[in-house]
Amino acid sequence: MNITVNNNNHLIDESSTIDQLIEQLNIDSKGIAIAVNLTVVSKENWNKTALKENDNITIIKATQGG
Repeated sequence: MNITVNNNNHLIDESSTIDQLIEQLNIDSKGIAIAVNLTVVSKENWNKTALKENDNITIIKATQGG
């Protein structure tokens, strides 16, 4: 199925969860926040949140600096 991650199109397996998406994209899950269709999903729910065709995913990584 097709989804958008940070404005880039990706083809992923049907019924993938956020956890599976992170694994497929080889992203370190530490220090990131994820929103699906502009709704933030808590890390505790990543393994329960199934993605759907044409979902828009935003992944934000915390950075240090000043």
